[in-house]
Amino acid sequence: MRNSNYLKSPLCFLLIICGTLFLQAQDTSNDTDSLNTPFRKGRWLTGLSGSISSNTNKISSVDEKLITNEFGLNFSTGRFVKDRWLLGGRINADRASSSGNIDSTTESLFVGPFVSYYLSKNDRGSLFTTLATGYVRYREETKFNDLTNPISEISEGGGMGALVGLGYSYVINDQIAFDIGFNLNLFWVGVDSDQQPLGTIDSQNISVSNIAFTFGFNVILDDFFF
Repeated sequence: MRNSNYLKSPLCFLLIICGTLFLQAQDTSNDTDSLNTPFRKGRWLTGLSGSISSNTNKISSVDEKLITNEFGLNFSTGRFVKDRWLLGGRINADRASSSGNIDSTTESLFVGPFVSYYLSKNDRGSLFTTLATGYVRYREETKFNDLTNPISEISEGGGMGALVGLGYSYVINDQIAFDIGFNLNLFWVGVDSDQQPLGTIDSQNISVSNIAFTFGFNVILDDFFF
């Protein structure tokens, strides 16, 4: 879904993260890292997370219904370069579709490095923040369901992306972690749009943003290989 006016939601999200970091720093500035934290230097964390949502909007005045489905799948792996500081790489795949008078399907694939910081020294879990930047591949297909003159448009391209996350990780037996949180995705891509049956081709730069609720499962190991 294209969105050129995306600044308000990302700004609020970033302010929440900054505020959380400030409060945590005030609370723990005089402490030393606990040896019991599961997020210890030298350990590896590998995880799989996902997001899913479905919405139905009905406009009674024109008897129109719009159904929107979204889901995403994220894989990440990294190493704690310092207590509670995780550095690694991640792959995010997202797909959104809507149906009604206008059918639309949007797909994106993000690949890049990330850094995460776990705020708490508690052995049971911690709030964490994540920042990732990298390359994104983007595709959007739109169909206008006009029986007299149906038109479809396919837009494809690539560019840069940034992912910002805030969540909580709950740890079991020092090795298994369950995550819940929110991700803010920001993409800046250049696309070529092909409109059929007109055969019109157009190039443009677009900005895409969305916020998703996520849930995940992680394994934390002292060594990467068994």
